[in-house]
Amino acid sequence: MSLGLWQMLFVGPYIGRLTVAQIFGWQALSFRTYVGVMTMVSNLATSVTGALFIMWIVERAKKCLDFASTCYIWHLVFCCIHSGFPMSLEWWATNSLGLLIMSLLGEWLCVRREMQDIPLASVRNARRGSGPSGSAGTSDGVQMTAAGGVSSSSSSAPPALRGVSATGLSSTAPARVTSSTRLLSGQEAV
Repeated sequence: MSLGLWQMLFVGPYIGRLTVAQIFGWQALSFRTYVGVMTMVSNLATSVTGALFIMWIVERAKKCLDFASTCYIWHLVFCCIHSGFPMSLEWWATNSLGLLIMSLLGEWLCVRREMQDIPLASVRNARRGSGPSGSAGTSDGVQMTAAGGVSSSSSSAPPALRGVSATGLSSTAPARVTSSTRLLSGQEAV
């Protein structure tokens, strides 16, 4: 489909009417005429468009050569059905170069897409249900103290950790202090 659009853009203004022979006729590709050269340019532009489709549809660098070669093999089959086996060196050179461009550019685009960072903060916020307005990196019940420490004062914290801060015990600390709360507060365990 993209070959037809590119041919309409590049070849359409120079001929009266586009036909299927411009797409599947191997005789249309020629260095001898301007229309033949524009047909080659439209084939190469189609390979660049195909690389973009590969990035969007296939999404895997390993499968780019398979997808590109499948497209060009089907094009060869349709050319053979329409006008016989291609006997032109220009046709073979143009389609070989197109296959090379489509597979290598598609692979490069897929590798770039695969190497992008995965945004884990948005996944974490979506799981908690806090959305973009929630505070990233904090959980319920953990607050910063005035001295710069972290304290846990919510009812969701374990009973032994309620009222414990990283700089020491807060004024609402439970009467019973265990060795784990001492370790959390930075004191030596006895």
